[in-house]
Amino acid sequence: PQPLVYQQQQAYPPQPQYQPQPQYLPAHGLPPQGYGQPGPYPGAAPAGGAVSPVRSPPPMMQGGSAMPAASSRRRIYPEQSMEAFSAQQQQQAPQYGHSGMPPLPGSGQPAADPNAGQGAFFVPGAAQPPIISPSAAQGLSPQGYPSAQAMQQSPGYPPPLATQMSAPMAPQMADLSQQFSQMGVGASTTEYQTILLGGKPPLAVLDEAPPAIKLPLNAACVPSPNVICPANHKRSTLNAIPRTDKLLKKTKLPFGLVITPFKTQEQGEEPIPVVSEIVRCRRCRTYVNPFVQFVEGGRRWKCNLCGLSNDVPLIFDYDSATQTNRNRWVRPDLNYSVVEFVAPLEYMVRPPMPPVYVFIIDVSYASVQLGAPGVIGQTILSALDRIPNADNRTKVAFIAVDSSLHYFQVRPNGAEPQQLVVSDLDDIFLPSPTDLLLNLYECRQGIECLLSRLESMFKTNHSVGNALCPAILAAQKMLGTLGGKVIVMQASPPTIGEGKVEPRTEGKDLGTSRESDLLRPQNMWYKTMAAECSRTQIAFDTVFIGQQPMDVPTVSCLARYTGGSVFYYPSFMATRKPEVERFTQEFSNHLSARVALESVLRVRASKGLRMASYYGNFFLRSLDLLALPNGLPNHSYAVDIEIEDTLTSPVVYFQTALLHTTAYGERRIRVATLALPTTDNIHTVFHHADQVAIASLLSRKAVDRALVAKLEDAREALQHKALEIIGAFKTECTQSSSGATTQLQIPRSLQLLPFLTLSSLKHTSLRGGNNVPTALRMSAINSILTLPAEQGVQPYTVPRLYALHELPPQAGYPDEQTGIVELPPRLGLSAESLLPFGAYLLHDGSDTFLWFGRDVSPALCQALLNVQDVRAIPSGVITFPDLSNGASADGPAAGFELNFQVNNILRRLNDLCHNLWKPVTYVCKEEGEPVLRMWMSQRLTEDMDTSAPSYQQFLNQIRDKVNRGNF
Repeated sequence: PQPLVYQQQQAYPPQPQYQPQPQYLPAHGLPPQGYGQPGPYPGAAPAGGAVSPVRSPPPMMQGGSAMPAASSRRRIYPEQSMEAFSAQQQQQAPQYGHSGMPPLPGSGQPAADPNAGQGAFFVPGAAQPPIISPSAAQGLSPQGYPSAQAMQQSPGYPPPLATQMSAPMAPQMADLSQQFSQMGVGASTTEYQTILLGGKPPLAVLDEAPPAIKLPLNAACVPSPNVICPANHKRSTLNAIPRTDKLLKKTKLPFGLVITPFKTQEQGEEPIPVVSEIVRCRRCRTYVNPFVQFVEGGRRWKCNLCGLSNDVPLIFDYDSATQTNRNRWVRPDLNYSVVEFVAPLEYMVRPPMPPVYVFIIDVSYASVQLGAPGVIGQTILSALDRIPNADNRTKVAFIAVDSSLHYFQVRPNGAEPQQLVVSDLDDIFLPSPTDLLLNLYECRQGIECLLSRLESMFKTNHSVGNALCPAILAAQKMLGTLGGKVIVMQASPPTIGEGKVEPRTEGKDLGTSRESDLLRPQNMWYKTMAAECSRTQIAFDTVFIGQQPMDVPTVSCLARYTGGSVFYYPSFMATRKPEVERFTQEFSNHLSARVALESVLRVRASKGLRMASYYGNFFLRSLDLLALPNGLPNHSYAVDIEIEDTLTSPVVYFQTALLHTTAYGERRIRVATLALPTTDNIHTVFHHADQVAIASLLSRKAVDRALVAKLEDAREALQHKALEIIGAFKTECTQSSSGATTQLQIPRSLQLLPFLTLSSLKHTSLRGGNNVPTALRMSAINSILTLPAEQGVQPYTVPRLYALHELPPQAGYPDEQTGIVELPPRLGLSAESLLPFGAYLLHDGSDTFLWFGRDVSPALCQALLNVQDVRAIPSGVITFPDLSNGASADGPAAGFELNFQVNNILRRLNDLCHNLWKPVTYVCKEEGEPVLRMWMSQRLTEDMDTSAPSYQQFLNQIRDKVNRGNF
């Protein structure tokens, strides 16, 4: 409470009792000098004999604190006291830039003391109350030196106030703080808010940022706004880490990271800063980051992971090339949590490799019937200019496969391409070892000629064999020790060589306990080959075309263990324009991606933490080293973390380093450092859990378990984990810890955990029933393992649903400030949201559904698709039209504003998915084809279907099991 301030007209206000004032500590961490020193004091009696209304400085008592002066009856006004103490501070407090003091962080010139003019005495009625800087309260400078302990030992400096008060009062204050925090006192209402499970799930929460990471003051050596690692680079399931494994097990929460080490730059994001000098810890090899501490006057830096003190190199403060001083506090590696280091020669075991692409194309009878060779050739031809080739070093090769191997030889002089056919597949050899790997720049004319003739070369081919295994061996010989990427495009199963597979009859096994056997590789040759190729920096991408059984679980091992991708196009035919457009755009985007060549990923953590297991597409070279011959942009990896020892530090750190070669031949290291606070409070752990990261980690663990165990075990484990988390919160953090309750409580940060669990159970990767083909399930499992947490949860697992008949006026138009297209409010994923007179858009990343009610307005049909009424709209696959004035038009055409808005919304949704997919649009009517309606209803996860209950039924099951403790 503010003290009572008397008005000036009161002649004799009561004199308040004098109390010792807190010692003033400026922002740089040094206490003011001057108490008890001789010399004139501000406000002393002037030479003329006039009496000053300001008291003399109080004498010093033991420990450096001021003793109360003898009681004086002379009146002192607040303004005079403020002026006197400010004058004292200006004369006695050290200033920035003073001899022996560090400069102001972020600038190369001295700056004024931010606390100048603010006294440590409380002045009644002053406009601005005096403020002691947080860094001063900690006794540390923002730079991290000199420390309060060092200043306490220095002669002439009284000990800080914290030293005087912490000894007798710290235990009591700590106990009070913990008790108040457990009661929610001092926390924001939204941070520690508890939600009752029930009703409709608030899906808009998925668009919110994860719980804030609240680090202690001075956790970073520089007060930069960029020291918090962005969630789309590295995301933890817990943003407040329990200090003991016992507390972690009590919460039942999973502890892990979802890492996207090679993320692309999004719209509105700053580019990742590049640093040319590398500074690392001598013991643990941690890269210097914003959370290191500078000690011994800034001459050494203390590693934030292992605690070892290292010498600060001269390059931090002096540029030997220009012979000028440097300001270390503006270094990017001290201000940004994500940086890229330019690696020197010692990080290379050989010269940087060029981008190399080997295309293995199926030209058997099954592929020719689909028209695949012609479409593949035209797609690669159109993407030649987009393939990374800035320095003209990129190399390509082509191998056509049926019952023989077809090599293509192209010479730089522009001659016609020559086809070399090898039918003897017992002993693989290259007919022309030096001319099969073509320089894209030098042989461009011959490559274009070859790709344009690919369809006509094999249009009469009737060979039904597929020599994929010999083709892979030939590609391995072709690349040798150079390394590169092999893209396998198949429309039929391999039937020749060691890697041949037998056809499986999966119809009777789908939906039974034997279905799990279909997900396991039939032939281990592909996994062994992937391990061998990973050592020589060869990666695989697998593209499956058509509905013919191709044993995707077996062949996709090539991509899974070399860090590649899996593409599946079951509805592909050259005569289907939307399917051809999807394949062309997705495959072109994949070829044009700037991949990380010869890359390895390492994850480091603070003492007491251990990386238990990893999930994703990679080859595990050692306990903490992931081999990625071709690191793909926006591929993510998950890691389970265990707490081995008690965490004594208030902050723990995780650092990931991706050593790679860019497409331009430069060796670089992308480093991301994540700092998370620790706590002993179980409430804090629950209320700082990230439900999106938890759902992503649990779904990866579930699909990984489905590949090695059974699908039913994976579903039960996923549901059991959600029950454990909700039950643990009920037991540990609510008043109804024992006994039944009608409604379950859950932290606001986990309010969508039951819904996300149900969505994963209904997703194609884990859905029950006998209507999910094995190839489609394997493609979905690969997407779950590789997608970032943001895209893997939504829209891939939780689609977005919008009402097109009631779009807000600003939806579909760019925001005036950010330029980003605004999205309309999303609806619940239930049939209750679909009204008979409405039109709706459902987007799940790979597919888009337009749903029309039977009573939809003809005006809406005209404005959206330029048709008269809903009966004129064809059902099934369509190409969504663009009825604007042109592709570059800034505004819609008259009468087609709705079409303009929806097109912009679709583009924005694709941008949110990094343009990974080219969705195919399906028209589904309320009274249309039952297959389309069933296909769309499977994405309405709030409703009941044959594979899982509805959301309300699922909540009732959770409540009953938690109340009974039966889980």
